[in-house]
Amino acid sequence: MLDDKRGAETIVRESRPSIMLMPGDNPWVALPSRSDEGRHSSEATLDSWNVAVTARFLLALFDSVYVMAMSAWVGSLLFMTWGVIPILLPALGNEAGGRLIRVLYPRLYTWSATSGAIALPAYFGVPLSFPEYRGPLIAFEALAILGGILLMFYAGNTLTPAIIHALGSGPSQESHCDRLQRRLFATNLMTTAIGLALLIAFANRPAPKTKGIIEGGPRVRASLVPPKIDADRAVTREKTKGMLPSPESP
Repeated sequence: MLDDKRGAETIVRESRPSIMLMPGDNPWVALPSRSDEGRHSSEATLDSWNVAVTARFLLALFDSVYVMAMSAWVGSLLFMTWGVIPILLPALGNEAGGRLIRVLYPRLYTWSATSGAIALPAYFGVPLSFPEYRGPLIAFEALAILGGILLMFYAGNTLTPAIIHALGSGPSQESHCDRLQRRLFATNLMTTAIGLALLIAFANRPAPKTKGIIEGGPRVRASLVPPKIDADRAVTREKTKGMLPSPESP
């Protein structure tokens, strides 16, 4: 029994030199609890408890999702607008071209709008994790993403049915169909320019200057609650259970 106590005193002195133990003291009572350490230094508590979801992890996650979504959006528009449509439509003619547009365009704009809808919340995730990225530029770029999504809705739900109808109406609607196709091309070009500008802005974004927000789990947040607030909550819980009389009761 004496050897165990001396071994415990040696361990405490080596790990925490500032704690002085007298003969007969219980070494484990002298150790400060983790909750006490958390009230003095939340960052040290987080490091000692090995919190896995850090701001750096969220930065990598949101940036990866944002880049993949924007690349899928811009890449599909570039491929279809400059590679597939200008080559296939003149070669197929009105009837076959109308069938191609009826199959291809709804899928293209659904894909593009979905990619934009994924990129928008991923873009907001980084400023929430790193306060230095917050500012008016975030609102401007978010509105640009939202504007691109709305352009995709306009192209898929308004221009595409009108072009299909014009192609099926014969030569009398050929000039109207050409105007609609030019308008659709301008819509695709504007959306592509917005996507490329957003990707360029992302590539030139400065590196984070801080470690980002620090938010622990439930144990960390509980350790940072002031004692008075914690005691008030305990009293409230007891009153709710009916174990303590209410001050208003006679």
